Amino acid sequence: MMQEENKAPKILIFTMTSWNSKVGANTWASLVNGYDSSKLANVYLREEIPDSNICSKYFCISENRVIKSIFNRKIKTGKVVIPKFLEEDTATDDYIAHKNRYDKMKRKRRYSMLLIRELLWKFGKWKTRELNDFIDEFKPDIILHSMDGYIHMNRIVKYAIKRSGAKAIGYVWDDNFSYKQSKKIGHNIYRFFQRISLKKLSSRTDGFFEITPKTKMEVDAFFGVDSVVLTKPLNSIPNLHNYSNVEYPLNMVYTGNLLIGRDKALIQISKAIASLNQTEKWLTLDVYTQTSISQEDKAVIENGYCKVHSAITQAEAIEVQKTADVLLFLESMDKSNNLARLSFSTKITDYFSAGKCIFAVGHNDLAPIQYLKDNDTALVVNAEEELLEQLSKLKDKSILSRYSENAVLCGTKNHNENKIKNDFIEMIEKVLKDKNDEGVTNKRNVRNR
Repeated sequence: MMQEENKAPKILIFTMTSWNSKVGANTWASLVNGYDSSKLANVYLREEIPDSNICSKYFCISENRVIKSIFNRKIKTGKVVIPKFLEEDTATDDYIAHKNRYDKMKRKRRYSMLLIRELLWKFGKWKTRELNDFIDEFKPDIILHSMDGYIHMNRIVKYAIKRSGAKAIGYVWDDNFSYKQSKKIGHNIYRFFQRISLKKLSSRTDGFFEITPKTKMEVDAFFGVDSVVLTKPLNSIPNLHNYSNVEYPLNMVYTGNLLIGRDKALIQISKAIASLNQTEKWLTLDVYTQTSISQEDKAVIENGYCKVHSAITQAEAIEVQKTADVLLFLESMDKSNNLARLSFSTKITDYFSAGKCIFAVGHNDLAPIQYLKDNDTALVVNAEEELLEQLSKLKDKSILSRYSENAVLCGTKNHNENKIKNDFIEMIEKVLKDKNDEGVTNKRNVRNR
């Protein structure tokens, strides 16, 4: 993948979640897929068990144990983890406690709680002998990290960069640095500290990836860098779906979380489908998600035409997408909700790979919705009042074929795996070359003293 295999640099990747097949966010894993697994390591902060063999070495820093360490400094907060499937009956107490706390925070985004969480990490013990040993034994040449809004993660990454002496590459795939997401006072107070944290991390980062051209413009201006646009590559070569013999009812599928207003949009879609199916049943919707839904919302969504299923693995999601007739891309229709305004969901390239008609819902100020609309790769709904009209268009087989073709063309042109991985490798080689050049300069300076 990069020069001679035995000379390939060692890469340490920091993520919030483990590399688990039930987590759809797998951009890093897709970029390094095919790399020598012995030269890949991952540090993550969720109390989960990875099940990916792309990487050979995993280290988990347990948030639950970091909180406990405030009162018990002897407690071990980090450990090496062996990849395996995490079954329900093997879940640890730390995993259950973390999941329950995280689910509550996701449902009710209180910025006061997020600040308290950061204080707990500030006073908790995460800088441990176990973490030092993991970093020292692996000896990374490159550290990859996302430029996230998690202040504690940014602090850990900075520490790893300093301890290892490795070069670092940051990836910005969402708006974690501007005040444009929300006008709430709590958001802006929290964002103030996030911005300070990200500025400090950026000063120790040698290269930057961005997820969209819109993100690049804002990131380059804020951080004073020249970043490279990089998206998740297609997971397979897309094939056009033949809609000439499609049978009704059509099956629409959504695979992903229902956070940041997506649950409310799903409720509106479900109601619209029920309304359109009154005379004849021609459209159904299956939703696969790991997001906890209240019984009241679930009762509204599951109206006889829509069904909510538990989370499935990434491989299973790809198979479900292959058998669907229409793929739903879901964001908030509430214009005051800008939490996804610079994001680019990994589902977009997964959907392009499937070669199906995409039905997208979300207000027009969100980057992923703009991208789909600008490239004419989806039937797009920006507001609730447009739902019935746009859904009705799915009865037209020529519409289904048109958006299937456009999705394949866009995916092939803009998300080619070879091109994306070449851009990824070029960035790694560039920052390593800069490191070697610095080393030569330093040696010359020593000789000239």
